[in-house]
Amino acid sequence: MTERNRLLVVTAFALAMAWVESAVVFYLRTMIDRIEPYQPNPLPIVGGLAGAELVREAATIVMLAAAGWLAGWNFRARFGYFLVAFGVWDLGYYAFLKVLTGWPHSPLDWDILFLLPLPWWGPVLAPSLIAALMIGVGGLITQTETCSRQCWPQAKSWLAAIVGAGLALFVFMQDALQVAGGDEIALRELLPVRFNWPVFLPALTLMAVPFLDLLAQRAAGSGNPESALNHARWLRHFQRNRENRPEPDWNTPVTMSPARIAAMLPSLEQFQLGDGGGPASLIALDADGYRNQSPELRAIVDHWFAEEAGHARLLSCAVRRFGGRRIESHWSFTAFCACRRWLGVRFELQVLLLTEIVSTGYYRVLRRHVDDPAVRAMCSLILRDEAGHVHFHRDRLATEGRGRGWLWQAQFWFCGHAAATVLWLSHRRCLTTLGGSAGEYFREVRLEIGRFIRLLRRDNSAGREGAVVRPASLQPAGPAGA
Repeated sequence: MTERNRLLVVTAFALAMAWVESAVVFYLRTMIDRIEPYQPNPLPIVGGLAGAELVREAATIVMLAAAGWLAGWNFRARFGYFLVAFGVWDLGYYAFLKVLTGWPHSPLDWDILFLLPLPWWGPVLAPSLIAALMIGVGGLITQTETCSRQCWPQAKSWLAAIVGAGLALFVFMQDALQVAGGDEIALRELLPVRFNWPVFLPALTLMAVPFLDLLAQRAAGSGNPESALNHARWLRHFQRNRENRPEPDWNTPVTMSPARIAAMLPSLEQFQLGDGGGPASLIALDADGYRNQSPELRAIVDHWFAEEAGHARLLSCAVRRFGGRRIESHWSFTAFCACRRWLGVRFELQVLLLTEIVSTGYYRVLRRHVDDPAVRAMCSLILRDEAGHVHFHRDRLATEGRGRGWLWQAQFWFCGHAAATVLWLSHRRCLTTLGGSAGEYFREVRLEIGRFIRLLRRDNSAGREGAVVRPASLQPAGPAGA
């Protein structure tokens, strides 16, 4: 059988298993009047069903693993098919349960995900995201006919995924662990009230590292050796971009209300730390290998981070304007830098690119709603620079032949929305107090991600026909034209 046919057979098996699983759960929940699991006494004691259910859950994993074992011909292929089967089964389960029962009503409905060794609780969206990631990783692993011999995640990538999986398991069982020392009744009647998204989303990002590693390895062998980044063009761009940069008038009287300032100031303080206020350089352990490809590339990277340091200076001025303080560290920024350092320069470059894209959405919403002329002028200057940075990354990826496949584009959408969600959770109080909304912010992010992928696809198509399309000469826009 071809790889495609194997994938189709494994997918069909997983979908059939998903229907059986959803039907069994439909029967059980109907018997105990718990179609919607999030209600008082979610795990009632009914005869010997509890013991049988625990064994059934373990048997389900064995069946999925057996499907992967039969479809593959070595450990890597078997593991890849197992991941695909598991992910399809999990997504199909919720889809079929919706057909049979009308539940879940939304991706944020709570569900009891598993019972071993303690009850796992979480919104439907959380396991669905993990399932989609498993399908992506397994799909890449099983495509051995188009992969090189090294198309297997590095040990440090698996370590990151294991740490992420451990964090995710902790989040799912966090509430159960708090009552595990008590009696069994307390564990059965547990109803969590808050899901720990600030920990789960970084955990999901760590679990995505093997996927990004595989994409980077595949892309490394698919680039066009005859194409090269136009260093001279980008050096000219950064030189021109230093011109015509009127400083915001920080002495303009402050007219914002104290409540709006109190909501905005912590957000500006955090951005001052993260947007160039930290290490203004590539910090991955293998970053020198990328920077030292040529003196021109090193100069371009230095110019890029010099502009990021300029953003930190502008944000510091804004913080002082409203009586804030410069923060030196934040746990999220420390974790962000640790991932950049240890997971490799390719991962770091993508993370920085996605940060530029989601920050564009933040600054656009902030500029649209803030009633302070100095902050609006600051946002315009930063947006002007970010547009050039994103353009540079698109040119870089196109010359490397990356971003052509649908899997790369799918992971870019996925990681972009994960990064956008993390930013929104940290800064939503600022944006909503000023008058913005989640819909407005995520609409801006989707617009930027879609535009980036569309133009990168165009550049790659031109690259296959001949030379990669070069970006038009980037003229420095005025501070209002971002």
